[in-house]
Amino acid sequence: MKWLWIWGILCTLCLATADARTVTGYKHGQKLTIKLVTVGGVELEAATAKAFRTMAAAARKAGIELAIRSGFRSHEKQKQLYREYKKGWGHLAAKPGYSNHQNGKAVDIYIDDYRVYEWLRANAKKFGFKRTVRREAWHWEYVRTGGERVAARHARR
Repeated sequence: MKWLWIWGILCTLCLATADARTVTGYKHGQKLTIKLVTVGGVELEAATAKAFRTMAAAARKAGIELAIRSGFRSHEKQKQLYREYKKGWGHLAAKPGYSNHQNGKAVDIYIDDYRVYEWLRANAKKFGFKRTVRREAWHWEYVRTGGERVAARHARR
């Protein structure tokens, strides 16, 4: 498991790939078209990917490495996770069509060290991210708070 964490950090250090793809996602049960970009081997919605890269750069300057565990999920993957959740296996999972992983704005981040969580708690909002699932310290969503432009300027310094 440790090698997966290390691989996630190494991949997150890379810029998003130039290739993007357009897919059908879901928001509040409604289909929508979204553009996905790969960051650290994980697909995220394009604006979310940009904000995450900016946040990861700022974290790195503070000595914190952010690594993505999960991002966009297909409808089939969400159905599988929801079935497992209903059977009592795995973590909390939203009904298919209602997970923010299906619109590419949810990011599950490896929290292997309390410093990672503390940094996110103190700084993620500046980059447009919010922790939205109380029992899941790793689950953050891009909500565009407006403060991300200011944070981006500070990250470049």
